[in-house]
Amino acid sequence: MAKQENGYKANLGSPSLILIFIVMCLITFGMLSLSTAKSEHNLAERNASAVTEYYRADGEGEAFYQMVLKRAAKVREMSQDPQERKRLLSQEFGDAYEPDKGTVTVNIPMERSQALNIELVFPPEGKENIQISKWKVIQTEDYEIDHSMPVWTGGETKNQETGR
Repeated sequence: MAKQENGYKANLGSPSLILIFIVMCLITFGMLSLSTAKSEHNLAERNASAVTEYYRADGEGEAFYQMVLKRAAKVREMSQDPQERKRLLSQEFGDAYEPDKGTVTVNIPMERSQALNIELVFPPEGKENIQISKWKVIQTEDYEIDHSMPVWTGGETKNQETGR
């Protein structure tokens, strides 16, 4: 009689495939996590750079504001006549002063084609406080949208019309 084998053979095919599949999934998720972490890190660095640049320009803006306050006080002491004050302010601030509007405007350059635009308004006669009219970041270069990539607009294409 033929010998009968008692016992079980270890079936390693299915568990090995499942283990390989699990390891591949873990590697894929790990790579995706690393990629996301790198993107988040780069975004955080760009954000920190933008904030640092804004506060640098803001500090320069504060220095400009203090300089305008001092020079305006000096002009007030020199003359009480409104026309004479406008002439003196034009001498003090040059092209930055607009006598018609009674404003002093400056653009403090920043990175990425931006500038901090500051506009200060001189008060009407009798008041001494200089008002801040604008204090905002503006784009200094025109932004052009890239239309070089053809995008489907929703209409039928030639292939749909001919059925190919």
